[in-house]
Amino acid sequence: MKFWALKLACAFCAAGLAAGLSSCGGGGAEFYPLKAGGQRVFGAAKSPSKVAVFITKKPDFPYDELGMIVYETSPNFADEPAVYEKLREKAAEIGADGIIIMNSQTSFEQRPGAIILDWSYVPVQTENSVSRIKYRAMAIRRG
Repeated sequence: MKFWALKLACAFCAAGLAAGLSSCGGGGAEFYPLKAGGQRVFGAAKSPSKVAVFITKKPDFPYDELGMIVYETSPNFADEPAVYEKLREKAAEIGADGIIIMNSQTSFEQRPGAIILDWSYVPVQTENSVSRIKYRAMAIRRG
């Protein structure tokens, strides 16, 4: 009876840990300058509300591309306006005037999971599938 309870407890712990880790949102947005070793700040930080967001068309004014802003999150966090706000906040932090939203990318990864006991008490390694969505935007400055 003790082995059955231990096996069940291990299975629940592994499932809970996998669910908890896969449901996490992303951390902060990251900025990658276009030039290796390039500058990472392009003027004073500003309010995110001052950063223009271009989704369906490019700006109608001349601009310089500063670099890529990337925000990675779980598919469970499907609130795109909130993601755009994270990208906007990072753009404001580096002093950009706007962001051009680019295509998102989804990645899938198989990771080793917990070791549990099967029905005959033989240790078995489980697998966890983890998927992430990477949102990207080009930070721009008026040219």
